[in-house]
Amino acid sequence: MIIMNCSAAAAQYLYGKYKKGLDEGFFEPVSEVCDTVAGRQESNADGSLLQWVVHAVKVGRATCLIAMELNTRWVHVIHRVRKGDVNGFVERLNERLVNGIEWVGTDLSLITPEEMTRSIDRYFECHRELRFYQQTDRSVMTHIAQVSAEYRYVYQSVGSFPDDEETALEFDLRLNDTLRSRKGDSEYWKASEKMLEYWLVTFAGRSNAAMTEALNAIRDANIAFVRSLMDRTPVEHVGQQYHNVTDLAVFRKKRQH
Repeated sequence: MIIMNCSAAAAQYLYGKYKKGLDEGFFEPVSEVCDTVAGRQESNADGSLLQWVVHAVKVGRATCLIAMELNTRWVHVIHRVRKGDVNGFVERLNERLVNGIEWVGTDLSLITPEEMTRSIDRYFECHRELRFYQQTDRSVMTHIAQVSAEYRYVYQSVGSFPDDEETALEFDLRLNDTLRSRKGDSEYWKASEKMLEYWLVTFAGRSNAAMTEALNAIRDANIAFVRSLMDRTPVEHVGQQYHNVTDLAVFRKKRQH
């Protein structure tokens, strides 16, 4: 199951009949929302529940929806969403997620095309049900505010939105390479690594021990690489380039044959 926990701004934008505190048949009834977002996740022992916190922000003259996954803090900024276009938003979010996982996994040499195909099938098999809640999580909203500030800064500097979904995803992946932490927790992590680990264990059948070992090796290699760059003059930065994009509509048609 996938749950979209919407802020008031996101709820009002995605659903035209939204009225705070009232059940209009789209969101789960307020009287039945007993758990917190985090508490609901903790009660789901098998990891089959995927929760996003969604917030709407005004950027320029358009509205963008920022969706952040609860546990990993993996984020996507779905730009220029049409008001009331719930299906369009969900479809774009899923395409960004699938392509983002594939790009990160391929770049780190941690997933094969065959594994990616099987894991996509498994992902949609596990998440056939979609529910919307009028609810947020304070910690996630703090990180969403940081993402919003960075996105606005880039928009104001460039003066336009990404030309296509591929360009938008490249920026999402930069956001997901940011170190994050929770209040009162000494752990720091990259959302890109944490989401990839979750995806490969949950949908590709990897073991937790294998993923921990692989990611530790990658982190050690990155540290060694950074140290080698610091010894060079001048420092030369080479940006990552991503090209392979999965269209979910085409993917589903291929899987039916």
